[in-house]
Amino acid sequence: MALAAVSLTGCNEAERLASQVEGTWSSTPQMLVNDAGSQATMVETITFERDSARTGGPVVIVGMVSSTGSMTGSDALVQPFEIAASAKSTVTGRWTAIDDDEIMLALDVANMSVAVDPSGLVISSNVLDGATQSNPEALKPQFASMVEAALRRQLLARYTSMTKLDDVKVKDNGSLLKFEIGKTDYVYSSQNPSAALNK
Repeated sequence: MALAAVSLTGCNEAERLASQVEGTWSSTPQMLVNDAGSQATMVETITFERDSARTGGPVVIVGMVSSTGSMTGSDALVQPFEIAASAKSTVTGRWTAIDDDEIMLALDVANMSVAVDPSGLVISSNVLDGATQSNPEALKPQFASMVEAALRRQLLARYTSMTKLDDVKVKDNGSLLKFEIGKTDYVYSSQNPSAALNK
């Protein structure tokens, strides 16, 4: 009887947490890449949906990435140049609340999508003065593929390691979602209409 009571309590706690996190949450800009040659930030949106099990269901994570990078040149562009690009990533999977403050994630990273719009690329030569070149338009698809490949590597590493959310808390009348991955703290804001009404 005692074992059944503990099991029921754990189930109730997991379902309570699942009900609190259900919905859509967005981050402030997070640093994705920060090295000598390139920087990228990402605003991430996580949507938790619940299925009939009530303790989890499908999850969709969308990232809006802004990146800049400098290169020493190429056969087509001899002088140093900078690239500014925007990208969108999407990864799906499933989530399960396992107690009152832990969520397990199983993301389908093999089918993650990363898209860079070549028309949105800004290519600048003369890095010191920022003068924008108008002639490398034909190279934008090539540069877009380079940026996409670089971002895909970073995002793959990020989402492959995102298997568990610890110390999950919903605060401020349901307007903030806080959790840890490893030793890093994250804070996301609710995009749910009901949370806005509760502020």
